[in-house]
Amino acid sequence: MKTPLCLKLALVGGLLGAGRPGLAADSTTAGSQGASVRLGASTITVIEVYGWRDWMPIVSQPGPDHGSPLHIRIRLGLDNSAGTATKLTFVGRVLDDSGKSYPLTFGAQPNYHVLPVAVASTYRDLDPAAREAVDAKYDVVWSGGLKAGEVREVELLAGDGPYLPVGSAVRVQLTWTNPEGASVTVTSAPASINRTD
Repeated sequence: MKTPLCLKLALVGGLLGAGRPGLAADSTTAGSQGASVRLGASTITVIEVYGWRDWMPIVSQPGPDHGSPLHIRIRLGLDNSAGTATKLTFVGRVLDDSGKSYPLTFGAQPNYHVLPVAVASTYRDLDPAAREAVDAKYDVVWSGGLKAGEVREVELLAGDGPYLPVGSAVRVQLTWTNPEGASVTVTSAPASINRTD
């Protein structure tokens, strides 16, 4: 199933919303993994951040040091248990240890844990068309929507980061916007860049 999720912030909507009463952008920094921020009735929690650069024998887009661009995986908890159905958009960036900002393009990874047990037990036996229908019905690859009362985990992955040194620290910054134009920025705690060979 080809569903690369590149949820881009609706910048125009965010800018228009920032000028309307009650819709001003809010900026909140999560001081550590596990910290939460609220956007409307939804809560966004940073669970884990992992960063790495790759030096495998074949590296796509090697940098000056022959390593890959920075890859970032961030796992989030999204809690809309007190809210009505909504759709969130976001834009991501990574901050190096000097505070310099680099844009990132995140895609959501499949999360088969959202499938009901009865559906999950037969999933492997389904033909490709049936799997696609199940994936769409249960939003296996998160599209930004949250149902009323929904609580779920989302894992986002980006592989287009800068060529920062292994061992240096980065923070992931995600600016979220809801349909009403309100926005919140959450910044993770520092995470070390690892090396894979």
